[in-house]
Amino acid sequence: MNQNIHLHINSISEKAERLIKELTALKNENENLRVSNEELQMKLTQSNEQLEDYRAQIAQLEKSQSTLKSATDASADESKKRNQQIDQIVREIENCIDQLKQ
Repeated sequence: MNQNIHLHINSISEKAERLIKELTALKNENENLRVSNEELQMKLTQSNEQLEDYRAQIAQLEKSQSTLKSATDASADESKKRNQQIDQIVREIENCIDQLKQ
């Protein structure tokens, strides 16, 4: 009977040691996961900041593009007006030449 008690105690002791080792391993794994999670959180924060920077740059570029398009359109309008004025002057010169020929 005494030997049964010793065997039972040894069995319980081995199970307790195994559970302690598993607990230690799980604590280590938990710590590693916590550290990994913190690193990923920092990377996510950095990525979000970078994304906001990119969005700000895009907004600025779109504004610049709009301004450039407006300037280009205005320049095209001015060029069209100048061409119309030149055409008008050429017609007037042609009329003058025609009148001089008569």
